[in-house]
Amino acid sequence: MGDTPGLARGSQHASQALDDLVEAAQRLEASVQKLRGKAAEQTLGELSNLLDSLKIIRSGLERRRPDQVLIVDISDAINRLIGILPGLSAAAASKTRQQLLGLMDLLTRAFRDLDPIKEPASVFDPARPTTAGRLVALALIAQPKVPLGRIVRSYGSGVYAIYYKGPHPAYARISGTETPIYVGKADPKSHEAETPREQGAQLSGRLIEHRRTIRKVEEYALEHDLANPLRVADFECRKLVVATNAQLIAERHLINLFRPLWNDETKICWGMSKHGDSAGTRSNARSPFDVLHPGRAWAMDERLRDSKTMEQILAEIDSQLDLAPPVNDKQEILERFLLEFRQDPGLAEHELSETEDAEGPAS
Repeated sequence: MGDTPGLARGSQHASQALDDLVEAAQRLEASVQKLRGKAAEQTLGELSNLLDSLKIIRSGLERRRPDQVLIVDISDAINRLIGILPGLSAAAASKTRQQLLGLMDLLTRAFRDLDPIKEPASVFDPARPTTAGRLVALALIAQPKVPLGRIVRSYGSGVYAIYYKGPHPAYARISGTETPIYVGKADPKSHEAETPREQGAQLSGRLIEHRRTIRKVEEYALEHDLANPLRVADFECRKLVVATNAQLIAERHLINLFRPLWNDETKICWGMSKHGDSAGTRSNARSPFDVLHPGRAWAMDERLRDSKTMEQILAEIDSQLDLAPPVNDKQEILERFLLEFRQDPGLAEHELSETEDAEGPAS
């Protein structure tokens, strides 16, 4: 493999620096020769030794590979950086830490690439919380969609997803798809609960609570003849009772996967899960959900200001769906889950010869 331009430049810079130093020492030697006495002789002797040392270094540098020269440059730069770190401001220190994280990633990749025995990019560990979260999320998607209006109280805590299939123009792009409009979790009554009965009727309770919210805005829209009302009949859901605490990481994974429009984390049309805000609290504002779907009495207090205009909410919904296009079928979701579990196969670029095989297994 040939030298890269960066490596060649590193070697050239180091060589040029030594050439400049030798030239400066030679000029000093010429001027010292005009001196007289013991001091002149001593200075000339020291300069001669210095020139001999520089020539040895210059000769050694020419024999060094460009990558070795570049590594020395990197080491010197890091040492200089360490020297100025104590004087950085808080803002500069924070930015420098972020930049160093990127450099650490590059160095780690270079270190791995130098090893002739390849290291897997990931290791499947069923005990890891992230792995468990993905499996729980996948198990939720395996559940059938059921009408939100038919959910009854039942024991268990866990995770759920709510889907819209109605005609509201704001949600036309996700209506009837596999992209939920909201996902959430229901924590157990006790973090030591071992059975659904001990967990309490938390999961069904959350879904029933959301159903009541939708029913309130539905009734208000019908009473006031508002266009495009939300209707309970236009919502479906999936729910999954899980072992205590397994719901925590699963909810986060589902939010990251689907970026649901009504979740607070997406910052688009949040507020559906709010339970009520005091209009007298200075920092409170009417949530985007309540701006777009009025009907909850406490959210209609005239003292509350809108957190966003209706036009802004609708524009942000469209922008979000451009960034995270809706998923139309289960197969696409399955492919996404499988992709997260996929490892680099670690193949060579060509069929290995007998000589290459003879290098032997790792010790």
